[in-house]
Amino acid sequence: MMKTKYYLLMSIFILFLTAACSTKVTYVPIVGAENVEAGSLFSVGEVSDKSGFKFPEGEEEKIVLTEAMTGALKKALEAKGAQGEGQWLINVDITEYAPGNAFARWLMPGAGATVLGVVAHIVNQEGVAAARIPIRRSIGFGGGYTIGAWEYVFDEVAEAIVETLINPEKRTPSKN
Repeated sequence: MMKTKYYLLMSIFILFLTAACSTKVTYVPIVGAENVEAGSLFSVGEVSDKSGFKFPEGEEEKIVLTEAMTGALKKALEAKGAQGEGQWLINVDITEYAPGNAFARWLMPGAGATVLGVVAHIVNQEGVAAARIPIRRSIGFGGGYTIGAWEYVFDEVAEAIVETLINPEKRTPSKN
């Protein structure tokens, strides 16, 4: 009986852990548009903040969302050898941001979640859209090891965008 309770508690804990931190990525090709081939080169285009998020007074200098996303994308492209003046631009709309709180996540999983939602628009040099990649990354579990998630979440989202672009097997078909 004690072993059964232990396994049940461990199963709930693992479920909590996997459900509390997630990245949802969808690749949505534009019907009739040019295909984004593996091995293509990309450059970062326009990054805009449509989240409406404002840091509390006195913390405005903490991070500029558009600069954090631009820097993370350039770093991810460079790391994968996909950065260059190729035929594709990555324009990004930041649609959702919440810096969260690691202490709150430690006290109560789900509370104090760090969230970043973006839509990456893949366009050719003429500005014609080929695909869009909506991504939502949520870090809702953990304490000390998630300190700084408000900043490194940009790296994780940028890496997911680049991985989706350079690895067609990672492209999940859209249900839309």
